[in-house]
Amino acid sequence: MDEPDSPDPQAPGASAAPNASAPALSPHPRNPNPRLPRKIAALFASSFVAFTLTTWFLSRVSNPADTPGSASTAEGVIREQLDALAQGKTRVAYAFFSPRYRSDVPFETFEAMVRAHGDMFRTTSMRKESEFESATRDEIKLRLDTASGDRFVARYTVVSIEGRWWIDEMNWRIETPGDGRTLALDLSAATAGACG
Repeated sequence: MDEPDSPDPQAPGASAAPNASAPALSPHPRNPNPRLPRKIAALFASSFVAFTLTTWFLSRVSNPADTPGSASTAEGVIREQLDALAQGKTRVAYAFFSPRYRSDVPFETFEAMVRAHGDMFRTTSMRKESEFESATRDEIKLRLDTASGDRFVARYTVVSIEGRWWIDEMNWRIETPGDGRTLALDLSAATAGACG
């Protein structure tokens, strides 16, 4: 008996599969894990916090609060000391002095002088007028304007010891008092004990 021809002849070796249409695509694919974006955000936030805390901790260990920061140039060490004084960080400012200065002027004397004359260290502008440079010693003359309106001429002697600069002496002289008063102040190591 002859079998009727089937309308869909199959190739030899092909398996018979039921007629199935392709799955319909939805306009919004379903997320298999709806909490995944929250988990990624939490992971990112915790990583950021860990990075921030590690950076803060390492910066504190490498630069404790009472040690000066970078003092790679003679003028840089003066600027950093003035910044510390303007922020009220007297111990940090004192740490910028050379060992010789610190042996001549104890911290308590320096702190008392800063307390008595603190306004003069809140500078609003600083201009270098002259500089005498050598390999291990610089003498820098600056003109400084302060928040009180006073103008000072400051002379600094800065020395290089073991690859970093230290303030060895400073002498400030008022050039123009902000309110017309007369003021003379010598902040050298020799007279720092007399300031109070």
